[in-house]
Amino acid sequence: MASQFELNVVSAEQKIFSGQVVSVRVTGIDGELGVYAGHTPLLTAIKPGMVKYTLSDGNEAFIYVSGGFLEVQPTVVTVLADVAIRGEELDQQRILAAKRKVEESLSKANDVDLSAKLSREIAKLRVYDIVSSQLSRRR
Repeated sequence: MASQFELNVVSAEQKIFSGQVVSVRVTGIDGELGVYAGHTPLLTAIKPGMVKYTLSDGNEAFIYVSGGFLEVQPTVVTVLADVAIRGEELDQQRILAAKRKVEESLSKANDVDLSAKLSREIAKLRVYDIVSSQLSRRR
């Protein structure tokens, strides 16, 4: 059995996940970060995107985060995000509608905040696509 550690993913509103995992992967501000049991302690900012974690049975799960922080301690890893949504709870139609709205606004005015919002919607779509393809393979 692979070494495990506790992973907690917490949004401003609720705890999204808490459990034992063998690995977690996030997008840090300097690139992709993979964390396994025994990782060196770390505190870093993370970009909007996907938190991918692997359970001891080999199953993978995905959570969209709007950015935030990753804290790695000897036996516990914590992801703190303003917004965190389980991959299977993402709604493709809502994401696409929000993305279109932001793209239309961006075509009228180049706004840094709108660009950031577009990046978040694209990150949500990536997580949605991965979860959808994974679910269709299980059927």
